[in-house]
Amino acid sequence: MSKQEDSEENWISAMDNLCSKLNVDPVAAKKSKESFSEIKQNYTLDGDILHWIACALYVACRTSITPTVQTGKAVEGNCVSLTRLLRLCNISLIQFFNKIKNWMEMAAMSTDFKDRITRLEHKFAVSTVLFRKFQPIFQEIFSGLTNEPVKPNTKSKKQKLQPCTTNALFEFTWCMYVCVKGEFHNSADDLVDMYHVLLSCLDYVFANAFMGRRMDLINPAFKGLPADWMKDDFELPKKPPCIISVLCEIKEGLAVEAATMKEYSWRPVIKTFFEKGILKGNSEDLTGLLDVGNFDVNVKSLNNLYETYVLSVGEFDERIFLGEHANEQIGTKNKVSGDEISQVIASFGPSARACPDTPLTGRNYLARREERTPVSEATNSVARLAALLRSARPKPSPHLLRFFADCGVSEEVINSKVVEPCNAWMEQFSNNLREINCSNETIAFRCNMVTCLYYKVLEHIIREEHRKKPQLSLHVLLSQETYQLTVYACCTEVVLHAYGVHSLRFPRVLQIYGLSAFHFYKIIELVVQAVVEKLSRDVIKHLNAVEEQVLESLVWTSDSPLWDQLAKTPVPASTEVYVQDSPNGRRNITVIDRFLTPMADQAKKQLFKDNIKPGQSLLVQANNNIKEESSDPQSPPSTSTLSSTENTPNTTPKKANNSLMLFFRKFYSLAVVRMNDLCTRLRLTDEELKRKIWTCLEHSVMHQTQLMRDRHLDQVLMCAVYVICKVSHNPNNQVERTFADIMRCYRQRPLADNHVYRSVLINKGNGEESPERGDLINFYNKVYVKCMQSFALRFTGRHECSLSPLPAGRARAGRWSPGCQRVSERHQLYVKPLTTPPNHHHLLTYQFSRSPAKDLQAINTMVSCEVGGVGGVGVKRSAEGGDVVKRARFAAPGVARKLQGLVSDRQAV
Repeated sequence: MSKQEDSEENWISAMDNLCSKLNVDPVAAKKSKESFSEIKQNYTLDGDILHWIACALYVACRTSITPTVQTGKAVEGNCVSLTRLLRLCNISLIQFFNKIKNWMEMAAMSTDFKDRITRLEHKFAVSTVLFRKFQPIFQEIFSGLTNEPVKPNTKSKKQKLQPCTTNALFEFTWCMYVCVKGEFHNSADDLVDMYHVLLSCLDYVFANAFMGRRMDLINPAFKGLPADWMKDDFELPKKPPCIISVLCEIKEGLAVEAATMKEYSWRPVIKTFFEKGILKGNSEDLTGLLDVGNFDVNVKSLNNLYETYVLSVGEFDERIFLGEHANEQIGTKNKVSGDEISQVIASFGPSARACPDTPLTGRNYLARREERTPVSEATNSVARLAALLRSARPKPSPHLLRFFADCGVSEEVINSKVVEPCNAWMEQFSNNLREINCSNETIAFRCNMVTCLYYKVLEHIIREEHRKKPQLSLHVLLSQETYQLTVYACCTEVVLHAYGVHSLRFPRVLQIYGLSAFHFYKIIELVVQAVVEKLSRDVIKHLNAVEEQVLESLVWTSDSPLWDQLAKTPVPASTEVYVQDSPNGRRNITVIDRFLTPMADQAKKQLFKDNIKPGQSLLVQANNNIKEESSDPQSPPSTSTLSSTENTPNTTPKKANNSLMLFFRKFYSLAVVRMNDLCTRLRLTDEELKRKIWTCLEHSVMHQTQLMRDRHLDQVLMCAVYVICKVSHNPNNQVERTFADIMRCYRQRPLADNHVYRSVLINKGNGEESPERGDLINFYNKVYVKCMQSFALRFTGRHECSLSPLPAGRARAGRWSPGCQRVSERHQLYVKPLTTPPNHHHLLTYQFSRSPAKDLQAINTMVSCEVGGVGGVGVKRSAEGGDVVKRARFAAPGVARKLQGLVSDRQAV
């Protein structure tokens, strides 16, 4: 018998053995064998073969439905316990999550199934965090907890049942919590809500111990006890005490939120448990659970209930945290106590990470980071949001109404254009909350919070718009319903993230309101500016991440309005969209600029009235002067001057589409930041090489725009890096990088997702054909090369094509702010009124009427050399003798006149 046949017999035998122990039905068993055999033939499965068998069995069971005999209802999960499956396969939960992700990619699982795994992973992260909160809180309330395992309370005729111990109560409390949590199907992974459910559970168990006068269980030092609790003549109150406010005070809770959760979510479930006979005790005041005759029955009943739940949904058993071998089964080496964030959560992907990475862009809006636990971070976000809205009402404030009246907006217009649409959006949001089984009180509370935040943000934005453009009628602004809807949607996203409503995570908010990502991104920065000082760092960071997600992929889907605009207006170059990239220019971008397209004749703040092109030296003459000089036969044309004007980037078109320009400014900013980050990780430091990569990427976006349709920015970026490194490689410049190198470095980037390079659209398919997808290398070979090969080959010859300048980026453009005017998008060149002496370190500066002429000549040399060098002309002459600069200085009376005027202006400042 061959080794291969022996190996095949081994895994088939192992799988049969597992199916027998887990009682897997024949259909699912056959399905798992077929999928495992196919994957094993096409891929190399490293490590323990049982680990991969666990993945195959889990997928087969989760994708099959088993009808039950008693109820006739279908049950997901094939009634197989994930925890037991992992135990039999000797694989920890963390190992399983890592393996199952690879398995899903190899098996090309559906997006729906991948979302299930993401939810399961997130739920595990939330449970891990909350269990680590549970133990110290329990020890605050109760005393006597030890590390000894709980012994079953066996009943015999001669031996009386004993009262429950603290250890037994600890396990009972956690079991009750996970049982109640199981009733909240769609919100069981929302960190804030589930933390308050946990506090409600502890409050409830304390009430039962208190009314049972269990002095042996309750910690006498607990702050929630009455002062005379230890006295012999202490009289029990008629109603159990509530310690929610005490727990929130000492353990990072929100008292109002927790009390609401207890009254409207916790208590109804407990009442249902009493009605169904799951819990035994006093059904009137819901006490007596810990009585000697009831406790063991209740423990057994809750365990049976939870066992049925786990088998029906195929999820992991959260009682795993209570076991002696919890660390081995979870996958942590050492037991972490207190509030530390475990390696479990820190190793999760971006969608399930308790403390997510900081996006590369938008960091200037982030406050200084404070060390917080996941729970304290979440409750801090809600607390700051509540503080901001403490005195707000879900209607326009008196200040906003007065402002509208002063601007001539009637009450009728306010009702029809502001209030009524807002009420309709609030109803849409409440319907979606109702779908995930939120209580009526929770729905009302969160809708109220979103609407209050909306009116606050709207007022801030409208006032800012009026300040920028006082002549603009507010009727025009209020007629833009899409603009108002995006504000409301963004406020909804803030509230959903603050509460950690994972089931409605972004981009679900776009579906709720029927918004396109292309319209939604326009408002994100304005909302951030309105709330940046009021809300938590985590919320601002999330909005930055949402903006990146929109720009990188969501706006490029086939149904995006962006394609309609690109059908009318070509994709602009990065040099075009950065024409106005001065701090003053950015501040003058209004909501109308973002939502109305096209606008007529953008107002560009020019330093000179004459036609000085962006990127042209201040001392190189303008186009009209070139014609005047060339008419003189005695005067040959200046090579440098012609070179610089020929290579000057195109200015913004007269009929500029402000909305499109703003989009591509943000898109190019994100792209260049990511390109620089990837190059740094790949140790590609040469600036010319970076410009080649950027030129290639920009060309693909401008002239092969279809490459972005239903794809991701990073997919095209990684292909650009690969192809430029490949064609630029030579013995003297060894820059070639493999796709394996590129993808390895890409994974290290904040918020990177391996799904980006594992699943790339190859072919959309026609009619009933499903789209063809493959990995990044497949995409490169089948699609990218066909579109970009001829352009990429230009970089292999002696005469290379002109290179695009790297965008300065919005962060760097503001280094001279405030009051500075940028005069070139190719260079970091600014003019500003002289107030304080500038820092000369690493900068070329010239102070009018103060600096020597050589300082201005140095700036002109830098600009002239680089502008001339783009086309391959003029660099050598400038470097050798400087005659180009001299010709420009003495043969340009128009420029000299402008400079003289500028000196006079500056002296008058």
